Amino acid sequence: MKNLKDTSLKEPVFTEPERPHKVKMGSETQIVQMALDISLDPIYRWENFYISSSNDDAISLLQRWPQWEHRVQLIYGQSGSGKTHIAHLWRNGNRASFVDDSVLKLDFLEEYVAQNPFLIVDDADRITCHKGLFHLYNLIQEYQGYLLLTSKYPSNQWNIELPDLASRLQSIPATEILAPDDNLLRALLIKGFSDLQLKIPENVLNYIIKHMERSYEGVQYTTALLNRRSLEMKRNLTLPLVKEILNI
Repeated sequence: MKNLKDTSLKEPVFTEPERPHKVKMGSETQIVQMALDISLDPIYRWENFYISSSNDDAISLLQRWPQWEHRVQLIYGQSGSGKTHIAHLWRNGNRASFVDDSVLKLDFLEEYVAQNPFLIVDDADRITCHKGLFHLYNLIQEYQGYLLLTSKYPSNQWNIELPDLASRLQSIPATEILAPDDNLLRALLIKGFSDLQLKIPENVLNYIIKHMERSYEGVQYTTALLNRRSLEMKRNLTLPLVKEILNI
């Protein structure tokens, strides 16, 4: 397991491509300022993200930007796997904007893309405005922008009723965040318990890793369950108590 603050891996320096010029609408320049999450969230920093073999491909994708082989990229993986965090890391490096259904329904989507050519659609598999997403895909190509999609599933498992959109989505490169390995499970558990102000002995931590559901949601469930039950029972998380709570 590694994170960027304790290894030789440094925060990438993004070389931002030149942004397209603003689009003229008649005699006036349309100023579009509807980007979501305008301020940078301090939680989504490199020092707060743990890199392991499970997510290394997704991080490598970020570090290759803007030398992407395709202007649209998809990162997918389990709930809680860090997709949103990764999207924010990319955003922090290039001032990209998050868009959702409300933006995709805009009558002036073209002007929006022209002035915000680096875009992110988080949870893209839950988008309902498929015509807007199709239009966005084409506009990204036209204005030489970049679009990062995240989702729980690969695009061929999305419920897309627009054939042209489905075809384009299946043509884009997709990077999977894999199930957490032992090192990442350990890091996530330590972080989860630390956030709850719980100190877990090493032998208890090893036991939890061995017996818990090996998923990102499993980490969230296990930390919340153990915290709740230990508070209810007013006992520290010893190995016997953990065995009792997990019913092992």
